Amino acid sequence: EHDSKGNKIAWKVEIEKLDYHHYLPLFFDGLCEMTFPYEFFARQGIHDMLEHGGNKILPVLPQLIIPIKNALNLRNRQVICVTLKVLQHLVVSAEMVGKALVPYYRQILPVLNIFKNMNGWAPP
Repeated sequence: EHDSKGNKIAWKVEIEKLDYHHYLPLFFDGLCEMTFPYEFFARQGIHDMLEHGGNKILPVLPQLIIPIKNALNLRNRQVICVTLKVLQHLVVSAEMVGKALVPYYRQILPVLNIFKNMNGWAPP
């Protein structure tokens, strides 16, 4: 669906009624996508679900770590930037998510050390 604010997903059911244990990890798997429209649906689906998820997000967090790690391990600047923006949204999407991520830092942070001192860190 396209409107004056850009593209958006035309959900056929209320986002709050979706099975977060099924769909949120599926959208996170799409973080590795770099081809339109797949990358758009993955990103927008994540942001829509995080916006409406509330207390459904925290229980799904362990299922999101491997897709996040896989996206970061692509070592593609564009994918890493998108993944970091998703992580920012994830942390503020529900209470305790930031704290719940701490045990997973060892899995998701090492690849960022490779990029932290690079110039031109913005995606091409």
